Amino acid sequence: MGSLRLIYHLRIALIAVMLALSPRVLAQSLPGSELPESTGPAASSEPSGNSGSDIEAEDIYDKADSAPDKKSAPRERGEKVQPEAQNLSDLAKLAPFSDIAVIQRRFLPKTGRFEATATGFTNLNNPFYSAYGVGLAFAYYLQEKYAVGLLGQFATTAARQVTTDLEKKRGISTSNLVTARGFFGANLKWNPIYGKITWLNKTIVPFDLNFDLGLGMTQTTSNQSEPTLHLGTAQVFAYSKAMAFRWDLGINTYQATVTDDLGKTTKLTQYDLFLGIGVSFYFPEATYR
Repeated sequence: MGSLRLIYHLRIALIAVMLALSPRVLAQSLPGSELPESTGPAASSEPSGNSGSDIEAEDIYDKADSAPDKKSAPRERGEKVQPEAQNLSDLAKLAPFSDIAVIQRRFLPKTGRFEATATGFTNLNNPFYSAYGVGLAFAYYLQEKYAVGLLGQFATTAARQVTTDLEKKRGISTSNLVTARGFFGANLKWNPIYGKITWLNKTIVPFDLNFDLGLGMTQTTSNQSEPTLHLGTAQVFAYSKAMAFRWDLGINTYQATVTDDLGKTTKLTQYDLFLGIGVSFYFPEATYR
């Protein structure tokens, strides 16, 4: 009986020692976990000072919290992990910034500069005769969007193949009632749109899109000058800050005096639609941007 009692007391003592050492052993074996804090009425009954085991456990957790986290922060379910760019080719794999907008200034500055333009053009709306000519323009930009200028067009006319066939094969003679030889006028240019496009996915080309409204006089082959309203648009592709390539689309409308074969004179509303390709030069040299 004495031996059983001794074993019983030793077992109770061993359990007491394990209970006393359990917070320290737990803290050393699981440094990444947190010990539960005492809450409720039991917390108020504890003495103001912390035990030695509690202080050591808190020191371990403070060191773990202050150490830099090498792993990424926890992510929500379904969120994609953004890959890091290691070289230039990895830039194509990066996700776009949907909440960032970049607005750049115009590549080709115009405020306070002159623009000299030369284009070659042809007509689009005469089925029997082709007009070929040269257009010249000169403008001064008051602001990036607005300019005032002068323009002129000089053209010559040639019969199309269908007109020649009608005369040779059918004996039908065709002639223009109104043929423009030239146009001279002044215009106001509005340049509201600019941007960039890619050329064969190899280079980026800045461009401007402008519109112009003008008034002038059209000189016809019958030696008459008719008041003319001019409307036009152009897309300008900047090669540098001093030179650009362009295409132009313009229409001149006027009322011409027409005399038919019977000698009757009438007023005929004429529309001349032209498509041109040319080049523009800007000066003086840009000293900003």
